[in-house]
Amino acid sequence: MRQAHLRDVDLNLLHALHALLAERHVTRAAKRCFLSQPAMSRALDRLRQMFGDLLLVRSGRAYERTGRGERVLRELESLMPRLEAMVRGEEFDPARSPERFRVAITDHAAMVLMPPLMERIRTAAANVHVDASAWNDRVYEEVAAGRIDTALSAEAPPPALETEVLYEEDFVCLVGRAQQSRTRRFTLKEYLDLPHAIVETWGGQQTPVDRPLAERGLRRRAVLRLPFFVPTIFMVARSDLVLTVPRRLGKIAAATADVRLVEPPHEIKGFSYFMAWHPRLTPEADHAWFRDQLRTAARSIRTK
Repeated sequence: MRQAHLRDVDLNLLHALHALLAERHVTRAAKRCFLSQPAMSRALDRLRQMFGDLLLVRSGRAYERTGRGERVLRELESLMPRLEAMVRGEEFDPARSPERFRVAITDHAAMVLMPPLMERIRTAAANVHVDASAWNDRVYEEVAAGRIDTALSAEAPPPALETEVLYEEDFVCLVGRAQQSRTRRFTLKEYLDLPHAIVETWGGQQTPVDRPLAERGLRRRAVLRLPFFVPTIFMVARSDLVLTVPRRLGKIAAATADVRLVEPPHEIKGFSYFMAWHPRLTPEADHAWFRDQLRTAARSIRTK
């Protein structure tokens, strides 16, 4: 739409436009807007005239968006929440809100980040619910689809999502206290020769550790692979295996399990821990508040 034509546009059609492009189905869009199917069909005809584009083209029993339709939908996903917030004129009140936030989180961050996060939330917003799910390879697709609100991971999010670094982390190795070696830091050769327990975080590997090694043509000697850090820590305490963990988690482990810390070889670098969300949630006051709680929780662990 050109600005010169805006005065001729029926803005009441924006809701129908959003529903049609999102659903790609006239009947479902009509139900979403509480309209009859003929009324939604007439709205589609008017929208096609308004945009000078078909917007939706029939493909079998359904519709597919045209290129223009795809672009318009992306704009609407950002625009509609802002318009609704502007019209609603309500501010998010955490003390009274029963909002539910869906977050996907990795195992190590659940140990180090969730305690300060929930301490803040239970103090400021006792009726708020947090549904935390385990990280998996499809989480960013879930965020894009609207099934997850916020994703937390060491894997850099795709450019379509909003991204922020919550904190920086590096690694430490855990070994059982009964092991004879008293070295303070492993050399790369020692590290690669040791038997490893590996916690798989992405694509069947512990990516922040294994990916840089693979780029050098190197590989750890994996004796055991598990999906979770906590049981692996207690298993390592009673074995001759070495486990590489984020440092903050390593400090917790050393205080609770019969393990000691050994510095990894210099070739094992640190990583950034990301928070990611869909742009459509950026203007939402409740989600902005939740992200701010995550930032504050992250700042609290950065100082330790």
